[in-house]
Amino acid sequence: MKMRINYQSASKNTHSVGQAGTSMLEVIITLSIMSVISVASVWLVFTTLSLRDQVLATTTTTESLRVFSRTLTRAIQNTSVVGGSSSSLLLTSAAECWSFVYDSISKNVRYSQTLASGCTPNPDPTILFFPSYSEISAFNFSVASLATGGRQVTVSGVINTIFPFENYQTSFSDTFTNVID
Repeated sequence: MKMRINYQSASKNTHSVGQAGTSMLEVIITLSIMSVISVASVWLVFTTLSLRDQVLATTTTTESLRVFSRTLTRAIQNTSVVGGSSSSLLLTSAAECWSFVYDSISKNVRYSQTLASGCTPNPDPTILFFPSYSEISAFNFSVASLATGGRQVTVSGVINTIFPFENYQTSFSDTFTNVID
């Protein structure tokens, strides 16, 4: 029994020359697609962070102004002596004193509260009222006497809340009436 081996078929190359690797065009197309996907991903992350900071800045600013207004309302309504200047408000009552002073260097409002009978307001408070990432500008207190004997206190300014991807700025103005004289 004789076996025949076909040597010609065993030595044939089964791959064509074009299929051995990727062409330059395929590499360029792949890199282009990856670049577009990368740019879109970075844009999506940036947009998401920007939107998050915008919402956070808006809610933080609104809440800070609400607390500031509520604190001033409580302090002014219960006071018997209202004093100060365009950048400060000094309030004295029988058992409580408040100081609100605008600090143009830190661009914030500093405040203090003293609970004691016969106290005097601290003219140089140290506690910042607004968060450190907020800046207050064009700040002004004004005190006007009313015909009824009370006083009307107006506070106004501009608050700018700064986050890495978004800044939120709004103006504020509020008027409080003190009827204790």
